Amino acid sequence: MTHHRLPFTRRAALVMGVAALATPAVLRANTPRLTRLVLQTPGSGPGILLAHARAIGAFDGIADAVDLPIWSGFDEMRAGFVSGKVPVTVMPTQGAASLYNRGLDLRMIATLTDGHCGLVARDIAGCDIADLRGRRVALSGINGFTGHMMRLGLGAADIGADAPDLLPAATHMEAGQLLLAGRADAALIAEPAATAVLRRARDDGQALHRGVQMKEVLGRITGLRPVLPQACLAIRSDHAAEHPWLAGALHDALVRAAVSLNADPSAAAGHAGAFLDRAPALLEEAIPFASISVRAASRARPEIEALYHALLAADPGILGGRLPDDDLYAL
Repeated sequence: MTHHRLPFTRRAALVMGVAALATPAVLRANTPRLTRLVLQTPGSGPGILLAHARAIGAFDGIADAVDLPIWSGFDEMRAGFVSGKVPVTVMPTQGAASLYNRGLDLRMIATLTDGHCGLVARDIAGCDIADLRGRRVALSGINGFTGHMMRLGLGAADIGADAPDLLPAATHMEAGQLLLAGRADAALIAEPAATAVLRRARDDGQALHRGVQMKEVLGRITGLRPVLPQACLAIRSDHAAEHPWLAGALHDALVRAAVSLNADPSAAAGHAGAFLDRAPALLEEAIPFASISVRAASRARPEIEALYHALLAADPGILGGRLPDDDLYAL
């Protein structure tokens, strides 16, 4: 596979931005622009960010119209991306490396969260990985990112993967439903599903508690700060080459939206409620645990590669056997 660096620099983006501000609107009509931006997202924390970004007009300088299809599973996401129908997508950061190393020519623009999944457990306040010995643990994507993170955590705690009974679920909400139904003792759940499960438990009088966040677990493994670069924004290389300004423009739009979201979670929750079919009050409660933070891929690279090294040490096949090279990083 031959890679070509994108002809894009942060300096060029800043120059373009300053020039746009100084140029009359009639002349700015000729600046780069898409007729339609199609950007896939999961219904988790990054979905809150993208819905808010669209609502506050963060994409207005990028495209005339913005479509945000929601994917419900990795295979669905991959199908749209590989086919080219959806040239820009949010995906697990681990998935980006796996697809890249297996020959899909993509570039990572930015990470979108410092980690938005954690344990929820019955009758164990502050449940940690070590508390899972001999317990039933529900999680979605048992052979995907959530499963990989659980096995990393178990290994770091010297617990064999077969010590807890890992119960597969199709979605994060289904994992939570297994917990609510008493069929699991704990679950590893992403936001906002974790908050939804806890709210349901409160309404039902069940003693469910929020436990350790997986960003804390990864921080122990890597020795870095507690951060799990869980989700990233990726673009097909052919689309990036056709629109060399787009990666930088999307990064800047999402940085703006993340700052706005964290400054006013209530407004962001209101913007995302209908999009994610969630009550705004629930999303507002979930946002602090979604850890929304947008960082250019090259800036986040030390923590991304710390995650990749941990995954490769556990099972080289997860990432296609090697660390991705420089060309994975668009910015």
